[in-house]
Amino acid sequence: MSPKTTALNTDIDPFPYSTERLILRRFGPPDADDVFSYRQLPEVAKYLYLIQPWTRETTAQDLSIQAKATFAADNDDLQLAVTRPEDPRVIGEVRLRIESIAAGQVEIGYIFHPEFQGRGYATEAATALLRLAFDTYGFHRAYARLDEENRGSVALCRRLGMRQEARLVENDIRDGVRGTELIFGMLASEWHSR
Repeated sequence: MSPKTTALNTDIDPFPYSTERLILRRFGPPDADDVFSYRQLPEVAKYLYLIQPWTRETTAQDLSIQAKATFAADNDDLQLAVTRPEDPRVIGEVRLRIESIAAGQVEIGYIFHPEFQGRGYATEAATALLRLAFDTYGFHRAYARLDEENRGSVALCRRLGMRQEARLVENDIRDGVRGTELIFGMLASEWHSR
């Protein structure tokens, strides 16, 4: 085990952050209707590690908290709205959650409205998350947790070049049914050698 650690740059706020087709930005109060429109869909909500059931009010409350969230300590969560330059409507969201400052570990996550799936937006936004995690903030390792049945998310992690690190059999309960969780991970050195 290498004793080397890297200082993180979590005091940087590079938002809004642009990719070729997307803008990642902090949430604001006007985003609640857009976000609620997909979070409340059963096919989206069933895979979320978030409070449920969603209402317009709980969505607005969550976005209000996220708009003021810090990103500097263990368990801090940075959730970002995903929009397109030609359309201010929120089409999805991405997140970075600090697992451990000391170990340089960050969790990534993403949710997209089904209307905008299949166009490469999730891949583009998740690639931006990894770029932020490794190149901007200086994390050592990024990982994603997902339900094994979420085939789209499994495929996305593989497209990103993340490796499957674990399969946790029946470790979660969703709607009274036991589910299996997969963990995908990537090291900064792997990201930089792509």
